[in-house]
Amino acid sequence: MYRPLVLVVEEHLHNLELLNSYLKKIKIACICAKQGVKAIILAQTQKPDLILLDMMVSDLSGSQVINYLKQDTKTAKIPIIAVLPFILVQNQDYLFLTGAEEYITKPYNFNYLNSLIYRHLNLLNSSS
Repeated sequence: MYRPLVLVVEEHLHNLELLNSYLKKIKIACICAKQGVKAIILAQTQKPDLILLDMMVSDLSGSQVINYLKQDTKTAKIPIIAVLPFILVQNQDYLFLTGAEEYITKPYNFNYLNSLIYRHLNLLNSSS
């Protein structure tokens, strides 16, 4: 049985474990990265169906990660959901300029996260 694969890019171990556990609970396979460079490499080699990207990773900015992924033909079509602290959502226009398809805030609203994940996975299934 096919299980969608999500790449979670999150600098903080607690949030990484939280998302990993949640995705397993809803039967979605997960690969994780704590740095932007590792996220780019995993996206290129594992070709996930979706990326949850913490925009506050330390080695590269979230926008740099998105830029690299969107310029690479192997990863350009992977949808990206940007993850931001709640206090930064005033600048949501900036997110769409960087290439993220959606955004979600921390702390996580798991009902909303679930709907975003399945919306993008359904779009992928309907286009293939």
